[in-house]
Amino acid sequence: MSAPITPRKKRRNLQSDRKARCHQLYSSDDVIKLYEISRNTLTNWIAEGLPFADAEMRLFRGKDLNAFHARRRKRASGPPLAPFMANCFGCKGTHSLIDGDISIHPGRTPGMFRASVTCPHTRVPANKYVCSEEIDTIRKLREANPGCETRD
Repeated sequence: MSAPITPRKKRRNLQSDRKARCHQLYSSDDVIKLYEISRNTLTNWIAEGLPFADAEMRLFRGKDLNAFHARRRKRASGPPLAPFMANCFGCKGTHSLIDGDISIHPGRTPGMFRASVTCPHTRVPANKYVCSEEIDTIRKLREANPGCETRD
């Protein structure tokens, strides 16, 4: 007989920025237990700029831990996406929904649609979820923007 399969815990790359108590001091072991990380991860966080008080043992303020994770989350989210642009996971760039051929499909929630444009580099669809008002605006902008069809 085989052992029952237990689902693996999903790996979390970014920690919550409200996990630690603001006015509490944490030792290295406390931080490791709180965030369920390894010692190497804590060492990497210190190298990335996590402040600590170097006493007989390293002490971390809860306020500093929360601020550190808030900065990591903000840095990981990247710059905000411009209007009428779609993220491409193939080339890691953005592509305009106004230029080129787009396709519009209904989304999972009512009133939401998925606008897709094909990446010219990788031929992978770049998607953005938009509402019906944004679709109307995209159509108007596409009609007003002749693109490369005009003669110079």
